Amino acid sequence: MNQLSKDRVYHAAVYVRLSKEDGDKEESDSIVNQKELIRAFLADKPEIRICGEFVDDGYSGADFNRPSFKRMVSQIEAGQIDCVVVKDLSRFGRNFVEAGRYIDHIFPAMDIRFIAVNDHYDSVNRRTSSDRILIPFKNLINDAFCRDISIKVRSQLEIKRKKGDFIGSFAVYGYQKSPEDRHKLAVDDYAAGIVKDIFRWKLEGASQQRIADRLNERGVLSPMEYKRFCGLSYQSGFQVNPKSRWTAVTVGRILRNEFYIGTLVQGKRTTPNHKVKKTIVKPSREWVRVENSHPPIIDREDFFAVAKLLQQDTRVAPNEQEVYLLSGLVFCGDCGQNMVRNSVCRNGKTYV
Repeated sequence: MNQLSKDRVYHAAVYVRLSKEDGDKEESDSIVNQKELIRAFLADKPEIRICGEFVDDGYSGADFNRPSFKRMVSQIEAGQIDCVVVKDLSRFGRNFVEAGRYIDHIFPAMDIRFIAVNDHYDSVNRRTSSDRILIPFKNLINDAFCRDISIKVRSQLEIKRKKGDFIGSFAVYGYQKSPEDRHKLAVDDYAAGIVKDIFRWKLEGASQQRIADRLNERGVLSPMEYKRFCGLSYQSGFQVNPKSRWTAVTVGRILRNEFYIGTLVQGKRTTPNHKVKKTIVKPSREWVRVENSHPPIIDREDFFAVAKLLQQDTRVAPNEQEVYLLSGLVFCGDCGQNMVRNSVCRNGKTYV
């Protein structure tokens, strides 16, 4: 292993990153600006030869699970790169622990020269006592900035939910985002007609599987395929086949969805914090419900009648029963309401 020295030739990777969290700094930290600054810095350093540029545009610095960063690390491990140059430490990452691990442990162990231009840091130079304090401190500030932005974003999203603003990436099947206001929903006439057919057939006594078969026989596009047909880049964890078809579970989700009576239900899932991306399903009592937020497709009477049928339907498969229980809805026979678990109906009965 060669020791770091200004006398040897380095094969450098120029790494640049930008995300929405950068806010007002977006212009100064643009991808083009970062590249130009780094190239100008390296212009009078003949010992450093640029052998690749790695761009993560639109990726948060909260973690290092970024495609171009991972590709750069792969080339480092393959011995193709022995120098990494970034505009500043915040472009490298905003995770205090991970950034420190790369700068203090991984890169030195792999004999990788690391340069942060605007922070005047170059690992080829011997660290001063101030470096040992300032570099971790700057990484800590970058981490705190990311955490602060995350808290503000979560707070704003919660306010929008409670106001009845739709904040999802894709509208529920049967609706589309309003052209005038992307936070409002408008009825999609074609898909809404299919939703009405599904509810009508259920009221006529058809099972979820029979409804799914009927839709497939008629060549009706499933919700996923319909979104793709409309030009939306939609992905779902429920897809199994290359081309999604109607299933009993899909029909069941539609029959139990409060969206169709004009009730906006959001905030069902969350993540522990800005660093952990694992999704957690929240208890139904914590979901945000706003009634009459958008035009209904199904009459409330029909919706509740279907909910009662679903409770009585012994033909429902076990996995569909599970989906229904997770929805948090319980039909009250006393007052005819579709109740949320742990709530009290008009007649004072509590549903657990």
